[in-house]
Amino acid sequence: MSALAAYRTRITNSLDDTKGKYSDAIIDEALRKVLNEYTRATPNIKTHTHTVSTAGRVQTLLAANLIAIIQLVHPYDSTLTDPFIYNREDFSLLQMDGSPTLYFFGNDIPQVDEKIYVKFAGKQTITDLDSATATTVRDDHEDILIVGASGQAAMMRASGLNEQWGGRPGEMGALMTWGSKQYLRFFEFLAEIKQETTLPLFPDNYWPLDKWDV
Repeated sequence: MSALAAYRTRITNSLDDTKGKYSDAIIDEALRKVLNEYTRATPNIKTHTHTVSTAGRVQTLLAANLIAIIQLVHPYDSTLTDPFIYNREDFSLLQMDGSPTLYFFGNDIPQVDEKIYVKFAGKQTITDLDSATATTVRDDHEDILIVGASGQAAMMRASGLNEQWGGRPGEMGALMTWGSKQYLRFFEFLAEIKQETTLPLFPDNYWPLDKWDV
């Protein structure tokens, strides 16, 4: 899986930039934007096991890049025949002081040394972009991220040309048109991969209206 340097090279090649018109800062920002959009369409699915250090309804998770919880098991015991038997939905997820934080509504309050298992949707990352240590983007999705980032970089540069002297007539419009078309191709791809997703990304959180509502 490619790291940031390889992405920069491919995006520069796609832009046919042999004169250094696109700085690394512009390319990285363009890649960052498309990576965020890509995450919305197909987040990175990860797991995390939290050991309770302080009993209580509120539990702060040390799970990097967590966006939404797909499954939560408490108490979790990996040695059980079925460790996922205690699946729970009586919780909410908040961001408190920059950390994902659980609040349990039910009577079963987490106790010290108990474990909480979470499967979650997380951010997609590229090695060395924003200090990421791993690339999680699928190899077969790399090409379309290059297309999207190239389009985004072109539109960013086109916007800047409006404030510069010496630009060629029509250059800004042509660059914006080309970039917009590339970005549209990227969004069309995102629509396709959303349709391929079979895993429910969010739990069925709801309260029964009465004892017959199941």
